[in-house]
Order: sequence, then C-alpha cells, then structure tokens
Amino acid sequence: MKTRTERGQILEAGLWLAGLTLMAASDPWAPAWLDLCLIDALGFPFCPGEGLGHAIGFLARGEWLLAIASHWASPFVVSGLLVRSGSLIHNVYRTTCPK
Repeated sequence: MKTRTERGQILEAGLWLAGLTLMAASDPWAPAWLDLCLIDALGFPFCPGEGLGHAIGFLARGEWLLAIASHWASPFVVSGLLVRSGSLIHNVYRTTCPK
C-alpha cells in the first residue's frame, strides 16, 4: 500500500504529464481561448508564461524555431517538467518495489 506522500508524488507527476500531453496535443496555430496568467489578469502588460502553451505544441511537432519564437524558455520548461515527473515516479517505485 502506498503512503500518502507516495500517492501525492504520483498525483503530481500525473498532473504534470497530463498538462504537457494536453498542450502538446493542442493546435499551436489556434488562437488562445483561455488565459490563466494571474499577472495579466491584474492588469500588468507582460506575462512571463505568455506563449508557453503554443511553444509546447510546436515542440511536440518538432518545430523548434517556432517554439523558441513563441517562448524562449520552452525547451527548458518541458525538459524540467519531464525530469521532475520521472524523478517523482522513480522515487515512488524505488521505495516500494522490492530489490
């Protein structure tokens, strides 16, 4: 039986991977229909995550230059989230699976 911490780690990894999968499957050429930027909602002119969803869609299609043009940090964000998810899953199964 998994502990509460292990379930939380699996949930976190699943949410990151689900979010990446949904953004990768979305059409990067489509206009944005939902704005989740709190900074933008507060009236500031610049949102640090602006274009990241489109960039992830471009990355999933192999369009690296368009991805970087949409958001310069997109390869680093995707890499970081994949490493974080893999690390969480590895930690859970390293502690629960017998050697």
